[in-house]
Amino acid sequence: MAINDIRILKGGLTVQRFRTEANVTVGMQPGDAIKGQIGTGTNYVGVCLDGDPEQETDVFFGVSKNAGTETASADGVIDVELVQSGTVMECKANTTSNVDTDAKLLALLLDQVTFDRSAATAAGTLTVDENEGTDAVVHGIMILDGRITDGMLFITPMCACLGIGKQDATAV
Repeated sequence: MAINDIRILKGGLTVQRFRTEANVTVGMQPGDAIKGQIGTGTNYVGVCLDGDPEQETDVFFGVSKNAGTETASADGVIDVELVQSGTVMECKANTTSNVDTDAKLLALLLDQVTFDRSAATAAGTLTVDENEGTDAVVHGIMILDGRITDGMLFITPMCACLGIGKQDATAV
């Protein structure tokens, strides 16, 4: 995983320290998407993997500010900048050629999608999976806009990923 795969641009909240589990979440870096209620007893946080976050399934807490201190044999901690509905983050599109013109980007605006991770561990690169198509019932992040010059997408978390109720933006 590269450092700073995802960044909060505006609307982030306070920074909260969470526990990380030994030998489960090893390798978390600053700028990683963090979800909670994982591991033994659902008392830990870890990285968002491919297909995360899902509404009413995952609890998306935010973006890590530092590397996790866990090791293969000892639990650790990580500091996470919390997000809320309306927080704007940036993360690269999984396939940058899908957003390299205004017309292509326009076709994806307000789609509800998830993250893609190139490996099933913290070692994988995190991107926005704009390829999967919108699903307002399941997918936990919404594409707000993007930059066609470098494939960067601006996204916001959906309410039901934050543990505060289901929100279908297309039903408004």
